[in-house]
Amino acid sequence: MHTCEETLKYLDSFVNYEKTGLDKLAMAAIDLDKLRLALKELGDPQKSYRSVHVAGTKGKGSVCAFVSSILRESGYKVGLYTSPHLVTPAERIAVDGEMIPEEDLADVVKKIRENLPGAEKIFTYFEMFTLMAMFYFRARGVDYAVFETGLGGRLDATNVLEPDVCGITPISYDHMKVLGERIEEIASEKAAIIKNGSRCVSSPQCEAALGIIRRRCGQTGSSLSLVGDAITYDIHSLGPEGSVFDIHGEKGDYEGCRVRMPGDFQVTNCATAVGICENLLGKGGEKIDPAALKRGIENAFIPGRMEILSLRPAILIDGAQNGESAAKLKYSVERIFKYDRLILLLGLCRDKDIESVCRELAPAANEIVLTKASTERAADPHVIRGYIRGRKVSITSDVKEALGTALSLAKRSDLILATGSFYVIGEVRELLRKHSVKV
Repeated sequence: MHTCEETLKYLDSFVNYEKTGLDKLAMAAIDLDKLRLALKELGDPQKSYRSVHVAGTKGKGSVCAFVSSILRESGYKVGLYTSPHLVTPAERIAVDGEMIPEEDLADVVKKIRENLPGAEKIFTYFEMFTLMAMFYFRARGVDYAVFETGLGGRLDATNVLEPDVCGITPISYDHMKVLGERIEEIASEKAAIIKNGSRCVSSPQCEAALGIIRRRCGQTGSSLSLVGDAITYDIHSLGPEGSVFDIHGEKGDYEGCRVRMPGDFQVTNCATAVGICENLLGKGGEKIDPAALKRGIENAFIPGRMEILSLRPAILIDGAQNGESAAKLKYSVERIFKYDRLILLLGLCRDKDIESVCRELAPAANEIVLTKASTERAADPHVIRGYIRGRKVSITSDVKEALGTALSLAKRSDLILATGSFYVIGEVRELLRKHSVKV
């Protein structure tokens, strides 16, 4: 296996629930012991560095990116494992802000195949990538590695970790057919990443979820730092270019922080990341340099999270796959951006809460363009249309047609909001990059 194309073709031979949907996923059949055995065969690479593990419903990718950037600016070599990807699977594995090069990706797969013959018959796509990330981070000699869960937490492939610090971002309803119908059930799945004697930092939570997290911390003898309690923040300004704010942590005050991504929820994500870094570095006796922390926050970038791709008309992309995330997105757009009309470009996966997303976003739009991404999980836009009332709706067959339709409807003073599934916003982002559309 010598080329990236051959490597990706091999990886595509794995069962991939991200593409096929979770309908066929049998949680009861998931066995993390096979991953532990595989890691043992590989020499337990995940034990060669200190790790951070983050779960939650919304914002976990952003928190991971902020933690990685803060640690990097503090002088450490840092691995970052996130999902899903927007354009190329290589985005999932990064060291010091650079995604894994094609030749390294091929080399990692080659070495794992040599040590674990027949891996494609044993592991899923996500499990294989988790093994690859853990293996690659050791090869690169990272000091810290930051891991984002893929689904839930208890049975997620990343839960083979024994992290120094874990983070829990806001928990809400998502993947209910898999994780449970009640918020307590969902929280129990996600809080299972909290291990014996670890440290936990949580974003603000609803009472039901917080109760589960507190109980899990008590059962494992883990400390809990809560944003809004032990960690607070004051926002000075919000705008399309980002926010300025102060964070008051458990070990210091960090004034004049700046984040380049818009949305007050990113400030909450920053506060959670600061709490994680304080607990992580404090455990090893290191000291946090406030200047490095602020550089880390300002330099962090997460593609597809409230990302502005163009102006005149403005084109904004962000994922919104349940009612709560859609409500937060609508609130941020209406509060931060100035525009004459809002054109909503929307596509969702069929296993998401389509009704709630439409209920939150459709009333805010002047025009709606429905579409489907090039994935088996994509919901038929005609089905999505059934949840929308009282708005002008255009139905398109793919994202390219949807983007063209939205651009034809938009005037220079309008805002195009492309949202829904990460598949949709990834395709929008790639189309605009290929056509050299600039801000």
